[in-house]
Amino acid sequence: MQHVVSSFRFLYPQLHKSGVYMVEDLHTAYWDEYGGGLKREGSFIELCKQFLDEINADWTRGALAPSEFTRTTLSMHFYDSLAVFERGSHLQKYAPQIGKPAKE
Repeated sequence: MQHVVSSFRFLYPQLHKSGVYMVEDLHTAYWDEYGGGLKREGSFIELCKQFLDEINADWTRGALAPSEFTRTTLSMHFYDSLAVFERGSHLQKYAPQIGKPAKE
Protein backbone atom coordinates (compact mmCIF):
# COMPACT_ATOMS: atom_id res chain seq x y z
CA MET A 1 0.00 0.00 0.00
CA GLN A 2 2.82 2.37 0.82
CA HIS A 3 4.16 2.28 -2.74
CA VAL A 4 0.74 3.32 -4.11
CA VAL A 5 0.63 6.29 -1.71
CA SER A 6 4.26 7.24 -2.38
CA SER A 7 3.82 7.02 -6.15
CA PHE A 8 0.73 9.22 -6.05
CA ARG A 9 2.36 11.84 -3.83
CA PHE A 10 5.40 11.99 -6.13
CA LEU A 11 3.76 11.72 -9.57
CA TYR A 12 0.45 13.59 -9.19
CA PRO A 13 2.01 17.04 -8.69
CA GLN A 14 4.14 16.45 -11.81
CA LEU A 15 1.18 15.47 -13.99
CA HIS A 16 0.21 17.87 -16.78
CA LYS A 17 -2.23 20.53 -15.55
CA SER A 18 -5.06 18.91 -17.53
CA GLY A 19 -3.97 15.30 -17.00
CA VAL A 20 -5.77 12.33 -15.53
CA TYR A 21 -4.27 10.00 -12.90
CA MET A 22 -5.75 6.55 -12.39
CA VAL A 23 -5.10 4.05 -9.61
CA GLU A 24 -6.24 0.49 -10.24
CA ASP A 25 -6.47 -2.66 -8.15
CA LEU A 26 -7.66 -0.71 -5.12
CA HIS A 27 -9.34 -3.80 -3.72
CA THR A 28 -5.90 -4.53 -2.23
CA ALA A 29 -6.31 -1.42 -0.06
CA TYR A 30 -8.68 -3.57 2.01
CA TRP A 31 -6.38 -6.62 2.26
CA ASP A 32 -3.95 -7.01 5.17
CA GLU A 33 -1.37 -8.88 3.11
CA TYR A 34 -0.96 -5.79 0.90
CA GLY A 35 -0.71 -3.33 3.78
CA GLY A 36 -4.39 -2.46 3.62
CA GLY A 37 -7.45 -3.06 5.76
CA LEU A 38 -10.81 -1.42 6.33
CA LYS A 39 -10.19 2.11 7.65
CA ARG A 40 -6.49 1.32 8.00
CA GLU A 41 -4.44 4.47 8.44
CA GLY A 42 -1.95 4.93 5.62
CA SER A 43 -3.93 3.05 2.97
CA PHE A 44 -4.65 4.76 -0.33
CA ILE A 45 -8.38 4.57 0.36
CA GLU A 46 -7.94 6.53 3.59
CA LEU A 47 -5.81 9.08 1.73
CA CYS A 48 -8.62 9.45 -0.81
CA LYS A 49 -11.04 10.20 2.02
CA GLN A 50 -8.75 13.04 3.09
CA PHE A 51 -8.60 14.26 -0.50
CA LEU A 52 -12.40 14.43 -0.55
CA ASP A 53 -12.23 17.09 2.15
CA GLU A 54 -9.33 18.85 0.41
CA ILE A 55 -11.12 19.07 -2.94
CA ASN A 56 -13.96 20.81 -1.09
CA ALA A 57 -11.78 22.99 1.15
CA ASP A 58 -13.07 26.20 -0.43
CA TRP A 59 -16.50 25.46 1.03
CA THR A 60 -15.39 24.69 4.61
CA ARG A 61 -15.59 28.34 5.71
CA GLY A 62 -11.98 28.34 6.80
CA ALA A 63 -12.05 25.03 8.70
CA LEU A 64 -9.64 23.58 6.13
CA ALA A 65 -7.20 25.71 4.17
CA PRO A 66 -7.15 25.08 0.41
CA SER A 67 -4.12 23.03 -0.61
CA GLU A 68 -2.28 22.52 -3.87
CA PHE A 69 -4.55 19.50 -4.37
CA THR A 70 -7.59 21.77 -3.90
CA ARG A 71 -6.31 24.27 -6.47
CA THR A 72 -5.26 21.74 -9.11
CA THR A 73 -7.88 18.98 -8.94
CA LEU A 74 -11.22 19.29 -10.69
CA SER A 75 -12.72 15.95 -9.80
CA MET A 76 -12.30 12.56 -8.21
CA HIS A 77 -14.17 9.51 -9.48
CA PHE A 78 -14.41 6.11 -7.83
CA TYR A 79 -15.35 2.82 -9.42
CA ASP A 80 -14.98 -0.79 -8.32
CA SER A 81 -11.27 -1.05 -7.42
CA LEU A 82 -10.39 2.11 -9.39
CA ALA A 83 -9.86 5.80 -8.53
CA VAL A 84 -9.55 8.56 -11.14
CA PHE A 85 -8.27 12.08 -10.44
CA GLU A 86 -8.81 14.86 -13.01
CA ARG A 87 -6.49 17.85 -12.84
CA GLY A 88 -7.37 21.28 -14.15
CA SER A 89 -7.77 24.98 -13.42
CA HIS A 90 -10.71 26.22 -11.43
CA LEU A 91 -12.90 29.17 -12.26
CA GLN A 92 -13.68 31.57 -9.44
CA LYS A 93 -15.93 29.86 -6.92
CA TYR A 94 -18.81 31.51 -5.14
CA ALA A 95 -21.93 30.49 -3.28
CA PRO A 96 -24.91 32.62 -4.27
CA GLN A 97 -27.20 33.73 -1.48
CA ILE A 98 -30.91 33.44 -1.86
CA GLY A 99 -33.10 35.69 0.21
CA LYS A 100 -31.93 38.03 2.92
CA PRO A 101 -29.78 37.32 5.97
CA ALA A 102 -31.77 36.78 9.18
CA LYS A 103 -32.08 39.87 11.40
CA GLU A 104 -30.58 39.55 14.85
